[in-house]
Formats: sequence, structure tokens, C-alpha cells
Amino acid sequence: MKINRWTFYTIFAILTLSFLASLNTYAATDNKEAEKIQQAISVFNEITDLWHDQKFDEIYDKFADREKSTISKSKFIRRMTNEKKRLSCCWQKVQDVKVKLYSSGKAVVSAKFGFEDQSDEAFYVNAEIPLYLKDEGWKVKVKDMLTVSPDLPKRQKTRR
Repeated sequence: MKINRWTFYTIFAILTLSFLASLNTYAATDNKEAEKIQQAISVFNEITDLWHDQKFDEIYDKFADREKSTISKSKFIRRMTNEKKRLSCCWQKVQDVKVKLYSSGKAVVSAKFGFEDQSDEAFYVNAEIPLYLKDEGWKVKVKDMLTVSPDLPKRQKTRR
């Protein structure tokens, strides 16, 4: 079977255009993923800034996934306030931030959190905080926030 030149070029052009269209769709998907990752990082940074400033009521109001939360706002604030540690300042607050995006509208932010106790000694905890994409934006489960904040090691009492 012999194909004339015109038919060959037509088939070649159709295949080339189809390939280019699929690349464009892939690039658009990549852009959407990059945008979601950037949004998740932005929300994460806002949460950690509020956390450092101890504005737990704002964290709860803006970012708590209240649909699945069994912890009330007042209990969350009380538990976060009663902790004898706080998120460190500046570059020590959060390091090595990485985001893994899932197709189900979930992003897991892993980072090294810097905490300081009442003596201002810094110590670090590696943790992950899942964020969930809801209609109104990225949300975090309250219990996940509470689990990131570690218990301080008990100090040994010195004898006098």
C-alpha cells in the first residue's frame, strides 16, 4: 500500500499536534501542582508565625478543620498556652520545609521545628503536619498541631 506525500504529511501533522497538546496539558497540571504547593507553604508559614506569636485563637479560627475536630477552641488554646515551650524565633523556628502533594487534596508538610523552653534553650523536632484542601482553603486538624508540640524533657532536680 502506497501512501501519497499529502496523506503522510497530514498524519504526521496530526500526530505532532496531538503530542504538543498532551505536553501542554502536562505543563498546566504541573503549574496547578506548583501553585497548590506554594499555597500550602504559605499557609504553613502563616500558621508557624501565629504559633510563635502565640495567637492560637487565630490559628483555630483561620485554619482549624472544625468538621473533624473533637477539640474545642478553648481547649486547644488552653493546651497550647499551658505548654512550657514555644516555637523558637527567626531562622530557628522552622527549617528544611518540604511539601508532598497528594491527589486527594492533601499536602503533608514535613519540617524541623525549633522549640525553646523557659530557659531559652533551643531543641529541634522533626515532624509532619498534614494540610487538607477545603472549599475555603488549606486547613489543619487540631490534633495534628498538638502532636507536633513535644513534651519537654524532664529536668533532673539538683540537690542542695
